[in-house]
Amino acid sequence: MNEFCNFCSGLMDIEIIESKCFSELWVDGELWKEIHKNLYKNYLQEIFQCQSKKELSDLLLKTDSKLARGIVYKLLALRGHVKSELRTKLKRYKIVSGAIEKILEECEKLGYLDDQREGKLFIARQKRRGLGPQGIAYKLQQKAPDLQEMVRERVTDEEQRVTIKSWITKKTKKGELNDIKVKERLYRFLRRKGFDDHLIRQELFTP
Repeated sequence: MNEFCNFCSGLMDIEIIESKCFSELWVDGELWKEIHKNLYKNYLQEIFQCQSKKELSDLLLKTDSKLARGIVYKLLALRGHVKSELRTKLKRYKIVSGAIEKILEECEKLGYLDDQREGKLFIARQKRRGLGPQGIAYKLQQKAPDLQEMVRERVTDEEQRVTIKSWITKKTKKGELNDIKVKERLYRFLRRKGFDDHLIRQELFTP
């Protein structure tokens, strides 16, 4: 059930309609902003004390920036992130874009955020897990689309061949590679791992 909280400052009518996770902030009958109920619970008094829409806008931006900083710093303390990941997470909290970009820029200047660094580390981890460039690029696209092109710069054909041979050794017993069905099964497996088709065929089917 929604709960209502209303306050009239004399200059404008501020109303908050509370729900389970997000509440709606209405000003003079107009939906102003959705706010995260738990994150904003300590700022409601300040909101109701605002005497003008400009004062309210400034307060909301300041509050969103403070909340965004806390969320981002906590996430970065756990592990590295790219900007697009953090941007997505902050948007889920209904943080405004201006506050999001301000905090991301701040962290970038301080060296806490570095998409190129995180992209290289991500690619290196996926290579160690035995993925080919197409598989890595697909995963990286989900994480940071702007970094997808980096994969081809960091995975050579020779590295692919070495990893393909390693998988073939792991997945077959002595003499099995003489069986065309085994080769076809390996081909499908290596394609799923994201290796380039022509390199797989060279290792499996070229005498």
